[in-house]
Amino acid sequence: MMTFKNILPIALVATVAFPASGHAAPQILAVMASLGPQPISCGSAVCTTSFTSYCLQRERDVPTTGQAYLPTHENAFTLIIAREDGSEVSIPAMDNVDFTSARGYSSVRAIIPKEIITKHGGVSATIVAAAGASLMPKPTTGDENPISEAELAFATKSLREHGQDIVDATPDAKAAQIVNRIAATIVPKARATDDALDQLWHNVIDGLGTARPAGTDAIQRARGIYDWCKNRSSYYSMGGIKSCLEFKHDDTIMKLNTDYWESQPGF
Repeated sequence: MMTFKNILPIALVATVAFPASGHAAPQILAVMASLGPQPISCGSAVCTTSFTSYCLQRERDVPTTGQAYLPTHENAFTLIIAREDGSEVSIPAMDNVDFTSARGYSSVRAIIPKEIITKHGGVSATIVAAAGASLMPKPTTGDENPISEAELAFATKSLREHGQDIVDATPDAKAAQIVNRIAATIVPKARATDDALDQLWHNVIDGLGTARPAGTDAIQRARGIYDWCKNRSSYYSMGGIKSCLEFKHDDTIMKLNTDYWESQPGF
Protein backbone atom coordinates (compact mmCIF):
# COMPACT_ATOMS: atom_id res chain seq x y z
CA MET A 1 0.00 0.00 0.00
CA MET A 2 1.09 3.55 -0.60
CA THR A 3 2.12 5.71 2.31
CA PHE A 4 1.80 9.44 2.71
CA LYS A 5 5.48 10.04 2.06
CA ASN A 6 5.05 8.43 -1.38
CA ILE A 7 2.08 10.53 -2.37
CA LEU A 8 2.78 13.36 -4.75
CA PRO A 9 2.38 16.72 -3.02
CA ILE A 10 -0.30 19.02 -4.27
CA ALA A 11 2.38 21.61 -4.93
CA LEU A 12 3.67 19.45 -7.78
CA VAL A 13 1.91 21.04 -10.75
CA ALA A 14 2.74 20.30 -14.35
CA THR A 15 1.17 22.68 -16.84
CA VAL A 16 -1.07 25.10 -14.97
CA ALA A 17 -4.52 25.66 -16.44
CA PHE A 18 -6.77 28.63 -15.84
CA PRO A 19 -10.32 27.59 -14.93
CA ALA A 20 -13.50 29.58 -15.18
CA SER A 21 -14.75 31.50 -12.18
CA GLY A 22 -16.24 29.31 -9.46
CA HIS A 23 -14.05 26.32 -10.27
CA ALA A 24 -13.20 23.80 -7.54
CA ALA A 25 -11.27 20.55 -7.76
CA PRO A 26 -13.49 17.52 -8.49
CA GLN A 27 -13.29 14.08 -6.89
CA ILE A 28 -10.16 12.03 -6.36
CA LEU A 29 -10.68 8.75 -8.20
CA ALA A 30 -9.76 5.16 -7.40
CA VAL A 31 -8.60 3.13 -10.41
CA MET A 32 -9.04 -0.60 -10.22
CA ALA A 33 -5.95 -2.75 -10.70
CA SER A 34 -5.53 -4.08 -14.23
CA LEU A 35 -6.63 -7.62 -15.00
CA GLY A 36 -3.23 -8.27 -16.49
CA PRO A 37 -1.47 -5.89 -18.90
CA GLN A 38 -4.12 -3.88 -20.77
CA PRO A 39 -3.78 -3.47 -24.56
CA ILE A 40 -3.64 0.02 -26.05
CA SER A 41 -5.27 0.96 -29.36
CA CYS A 42 -3.14 3.21 -31.56
CA GLY A 43 -4.06 5.67 -34.28
CA SER A 44 -1.69 7.73 -36.38
CA ALA A 45 -0.57 9.98 -33.51
CA VAL A 46 -1.93 8.74 -30.18
CA CYS A 47 -2.68 5.48 -28.41
CA THR A 48 -5.52 5.10 -25.93
CA THR A 49 -7.38 2.79 -23.59
CA SER A 50 -9.66 3.26 -20.59
CA PHE A 51 -9.73 2.07 -16.99
CA THR A 52 -12.57 1.40 -14.60
CA SER A 53 -12.63 3.96 -11.80
CA TYR A 54 -14.85 5.15 -8.99
CA CYS A 55 -15.20 8.13 -6.69
CA LEU A 56 -13.43 8.27 -3.34
CA GLN A 57 -15.04 11.58 -2.28
CA ARG A 58 -18.80 11.88 -2.35
CA GLU A 59 -18.68 15.51 -1.16
CA ARG A 60 -16.78 16.82 -4.19
CA ASP A 61 -18.18 17.38 -7.68
CA VAL A 62 -18.21 14.66 -10.31
CA PRO A 63 -15.52 15.36 -12.92
CA THR A 64 -16.64 16.63 -16.30
CA THR A 65 -15.58 14.78 -19.44
CA GLY A 66 -11.98 15.59 -20.25
CA GLN A 67 -11.01 16.61 -16.70
CA ALA A 68 -7.23 16.15 -16.44
CA TYR A 69 -5.90 13.84 -13.73
CA LEU A 70 -2.48 12.92 -12.34
CA PRO A 71 -1.34 9.64 -10.76
CA THR A 72 -0.89 10.04 -7.01
CA HIS A 73 2.10 7.71 -6.99
CA GLU A 74 4.87 7.29 -9.55
CA ASN A 75 4.42 3.51 -9.58
CA ALA A 76 0.62 3.54 -9.83
CA PHE A 77 0.71 3.00 -13.61
CA THR A 78 3.36 1.34 -15.78
CA LEU A 79 3.66 1.48 -19.55
CA ILE A 80 5.07 -1.73 -21.05
CA ILE A 81 6.50 -1.28 -24.55
CA ALA A 82 7.00 -4.36 -26.74
CA ARG A 83 9.76 -4.34 -29.36
CA GLU A 84 9.90 -6.22 -32.64
CA ASP A 85 12.58 -8.60 -31.31
CA GLY A 86 10.23 -9.72 -28.52
CA SER A 87 11.93 -7.75 -25.75
CA GLU A 88 10.04 -5.33 -23.51
CA VAL A 89 10.83 -2.12 -21.69
CA SER A 90 8.76 -0.82 -18.77
CA ILE A 91 8.57 2.89 -18.03
CA PRO A 92 6.54 4.83 -15.44
CA ALA A 93 3.36 6.35 -16.83
CA MET A 94 3.80 9.50 -14.73
CA ASP A 95 5.55 11.57 -17.39
CA ASN A 96 4.45 9.62 -20.44
CA VAL A 97 0.69 9.16 -20.16
CA ASP A 98 -2.13 11.70 -19.87
CA PHE A 99 -5.21 10.73 -17.87
CA THR A 100 -8.63 12.32 -18.34
CA SER A 101 -12.15 11.56 -17.15
CA ALA A 102 -13.99 9.63 -19.85
CA ARG A 103 -17.46 9.29 -18.30
CA GLY A 104 -17.87 11.02 -14.96
CA TYR A 105 -16.18 9.10 -12.16
CA SER A 106 -16.70 5.62 -13.65
CA SER A 107 -14.03 5.54 -16.34
CA VAL A 108 -10.77 7.32 -17.08
CA ARG A 109 -8.97 7.51 -20.40
CA ALA A 110 -5.24 6.92 -20.74
CA ILE A 111 -3.67 8.77 -23.67
CA ILE A 112 -0.14 8.01 -24.87
CA PRO A 113 1.59 9.88 -27.71
CA LYS A 114 2.61 7.26 -30.27
CA GLU A 115 6.07 8.80 -30.43
CA ILE A 116 6.68 7.63 -26.84
CA ILE A 117 6.33 4.05 -28.04
CA THR A 118 8.40 4.45 -31.19
CA LYS A 119 11.11 6.35 -29.28
CA HIS A 120 11.75 3.19 -27.27
CA GLY A 121 11.78 1.02 -30.39
CA GLY A 122 8.30 -0.29 -29.69
CA VAL A 123 5.76 -1.80 -32.06
CA SER A 124 2.97 -2.06 -29.50
CA ALA A 125 2.31 -1.35 -25.82
CA THR A 126 0.21 -2.29 -22.84
CA ILE A 127 -0.44 -0.45 -19.59
CA VAL A 128 -0.87 -1.72 -16.05
CA ALA A 129 -2.65 -0.08 -13.12
CA ALA A 130 -1.25 -1.29 -9.82
CA ALA A 131 -3.34 -2.36 -6.83
CA GLY A 132 -4.48 0.70 -4.90
CA ALA A 133 -3.95 3.08 -7.83
CA SER A 134 -5.67 6.45 -7.67
CA LEU A 135 -5.76 9.71 -9.59
CA MET A 136 -6.02 13.29 -8.34
CA PRO A 137 -7.43 16.16 -10.40
CA LYS A 138 -4.68 18.19 -12.00
CA PRO A 139 -4.17 21.31 -9.85
CA THR A 140 -5.25 24.58 -11.44
CA THR A 141 -4.59 28.24 -10.74
CA GLY A 142 -7.55 29.96 -9.11
CA ASP A 143 -9.08 26.81 -7.62
CA GLU A 144 -11.53 27.97 -4.93
CA ASN A 145 -11.35 24.67 -3.06
CA PRO A 146 -8.08 22.89 -3.86
CA ILE A 147 -7.32 19.44 -2.50
CA SER A 148 -5.03 19.73 0.51
CA GLU A 149 -2.16 17.37 1.25
CA ALA A 150 -4.06 16.01 4.27
CA GLU A 151 -7.17 15.39 2.16
CA LEU A 152 -5.10 13.69 -0.53
CA ALA A 153 -3.37 11.46 2.01
CA PHE A 154 -6.65 10.41 3.63
CA ALA A 155 -8.37 9.68 0.30
CA THR A 156 -5.51 7.73 -1.24
CA LYS A 157 -4.72 5.68 1.84
CA SER A 158 -7.64 5.11 4.23
CA LEU A 159 -10.47 5.62 1.73
CA ARG A 160 -8.63 3.76 -1.05
CA GLU A 161 -7.90 0.77 1.20
CA HIS A 162 -11.57 0.66 2.20
CA GLY A 163 -12.51 0.69 -1.48
CA GLN A 164 -10.34 -2.31 -2.22
CA ASP A 165 -12.44 -4.36 0.20
CA ILE A 166 -15.87 -2.97 -0.71
CA VAL A 167 -15.49 -2.45 -4.48
CA ASP A 168 -12.33 -3.84 -6.07
CA ALA A 169 -12.62 -7.35 -4.64
CA THR A 170 -16.19 -7.96 -5.87
CA PRO A 171 -17.05 -10.07 -8.94
CA ASP A 172 -19.33 -7.28 -10.19
CA ALA A 173 -16.42 -4.82 -10.21
CA LYS A 174 -14.19 -7.22 -12.11
CA ALA A 175 -17.03 -7.97 -14.55
CA ALA A 176 -17.36 -4.22 -15.13
CA GLN A 177 -13.63 -4.05 -15.86
CA ILE A 178 -13.97 -6.74 -18.52
CA VAL A 179 -16.96 -4.96 -20.06
CA ASN A 180 -15.08 -1.65 -20.09
CA ARG A 181 -12.06 -3.34 -21.66
CA ILE A 182 -14.22 -4.78 -24.43
CA ALA A 183 -15.80 -1.38 -25.08
CA ALA A 184 -12.36 0.26 -25.25
CA THR A 185 -11.26 -2.08 -28.07
CA ILE A 186 -14.32 -1.58 -30.29
CA VAL A 187 -14.07 0.24 -33.61
CA PRO A 188 -17.47 2.00 -33.63
CA LYS A 189 -18.03 2.05 -37.41
CA ALA A 190 -17.31 -1.66 -37.90
CA ARG A 191 -20.24 -3.94 -38.71
CA ALA A 192 -21.71 -5.89 -35.78
CA THR A 193 -21.60 -9.34 -37.38
CA ASP A 194 -21.87 -12.54 -35.33
CA ASP A 195 -18.30 -13.50 -36.27
CA ALA A 196 -16.93 -10.08 -35.31
CA LEU A 197 -18.75 -10.13 -31.97
CA ASP A 198 -17.54 -13.63 -31.12
CA GLN A 199 -13.97 -12.71 -32.07
CA LEU A 200 -14.11 -9.54 -29.96
CA TRP A 201 -15.12 -11.49 -26.86
CA HIS A 202 -12.42 -14.14 -27.32
CA ASN A 203 -9.72 -11.55 -28.02
CA VAL A 204 -10.43 -9.76 -24.74
CA ILE A 205 -10.83 -12.87 -22.59
CA ASP A 206 -7.72 -14.51 -24.09
CA GLY A 207 -5.89 -11.25 -23.44
CA LEU A 208 -6.52 -11.62 -19.70
CA GLY A 209 -4.01 -14.46 -19.70
CA THR A 210 -4.18 -18.02 -18.42
CA ALA A 211 -4.15 -16.88 -14.79
CA ARG A 212 -7.66 -15.47 -15.25
CA PRO A 213 -7.21 -12.68 -12.66
CA ALA A 214 -10.87 -11.73 -12.95
CA GLY A 215 -12.16 -15.13 -11.78
CA THR A 216 -14.78 -17.38 -13.35
CA ASP A 217 -17.73 -15.67 -11.66
CA ALA A 218 -16.73 -12.24 -12.97
CA ILE A 219 -16.18 -13.57 -16.50
CA GLN A 220 -19.63 -15.18 -16.47
CA ARG A 221 -21.24 -11.93 -15.30
CA ALA A 222 -19.39 -9.99 -17.97
CA ARG A 223 -20.58 -12.49 -20.57
CA GLY A 224 -24.17 -11.92 -19.45
CA ILE A 225 -23.79 -8.17 -19.98
CA TYR A 226 -22.05 -8.71 -23.31
CA ASP A 227 -24.77 -11.05 -24.58
CA TRP A 228 -27.48 -8.62 -23.46
CA CYS A 229 -25.89 -5.83 -25.47
CA LYS A 230 -25.04 -7.81 -28.58
CA ASN A 231 -28.53 -9.31 -28.78
CA ARG A 232 -30.24 -5.93 -29.17
CA SER A 233 -31.75 -6.27 -32.65
CA SER A 234 -31.37 -2.55 -33.41
CA TYR A 235 -27.56 -2.66 -33.27
CA TYR A 236 -26.11 -2.88 -36.76
CA SER A 237 -22.72 -1.34 -36.02
CA MET A 238 -20.19 -1.84 -33.26
CA GLY A 239 -20.89 1.72 -32.14
CA GLY A 240 -24.24 0.65 -30.72
CA ILE A 241 -22.64 -2.28 -28.88
CA LYS A 242 -19.96 0.03 -27.50
CA SER A 243 -22.52 2.52 -26.16
CA CYS A 244 -24.54 -0.29 -24.57
CA LEU A 245 -21.49 -1.79 -22.87
CA GLU A 246 -20.41 1.60 -21.55
CA PHE A 247 -23.89 2.22 -20.15
CA LYS A 248 -24.02 -1.18 -18.42
CA HIS A 249 -20.49 -0.67 -17.07
CA ASP A 250 -21.29 2.76 -15.67
CA ASP A 251 -24.53 1.54 -14.12
CA THR A 252 -22.65 -1.26 -12.33
CA ILE A 253 -20.01 1.14 -11.03
CA MET A 254 -22.64 3.62 -9.83
CA LYS A 255 -24.26 0.90 -7.71
CA LEU A 256 -20.91 -0.26 -6.33
CA ASN A 257 -19.91 3.32 -5.59
CA THR A 258 -23.12 3.84 -3.64
CA ASP A 259 -22.36 0.70 -1.60
CA TYR A 260 -18.90 2.09 -0.96
CA TRP A 261 -20.15 5.50 0.21
CA GLU A 262 -22.80 3.98 2.46
CA SER A 263 -20.31 1.59 4.06
CA GLN A 264 -17.96 4.36 5.18
CA PRO A 265 -17.76 4.92 8.95
CA GLY A 266 -20.05 7.70 10.13
CA PHE A 267 -22.28 7.62 7.05
